[in-house]
Amino acid sequence: MFSNWAWDISILEIKKSRLWLDLSVAFLLVVLLIGGGMLIYQLNFDAMEVEINDVIAQRGQEISTEEGCIACHTVDGSLGVGPSWLGMMGRVETLDDGTSIVVDEEYFRESIRYANRKVVEDYPKVMPSYWMEEEEYAALLAFARRLSQ
Repeated sequence: MFSNWAWDISILEIKKSRLWLDLSVAFLLVVLLIGGGMLIYQLNFDAMEVEINDVIAQRGQEISTEEGCIACHTVDGSLGVGPSWLGMMGRVETLDDGTSIVVDEEYFRESIRYANRKVVEDYPKVMPSYWMEEEEYAALLAFARRLSQ
């Protein structure tokens, strides 16, 4: 009788220890994900210092910062979570379904509105869809075109 009771307590202690281990690992993963995301955002924000003389393209640069585009899309050609915007317009991209597409105004808008409809190969489907005012789309497009000159 006593041995069963002692066995039950040791099983309970093991379960408590396992729960604390699981919670600790989960907490650590959350901290690492947040920290890593902030590091990527900061690195991309540093790269965002591109001098733009066009007022509309400057507004596009501001929108890309405000909406968080630069958290995933770099402007200097370096790797990011999403494709770099440097030299993007007119570039031929292979999509995750194996088809190819030329990055033009139509694809750019569609990729913002319906982010996961046509995803560039080797990039994750993590971008949220955005609905913006027409002026905001035009400004982002002007910024992307400026980075492609």
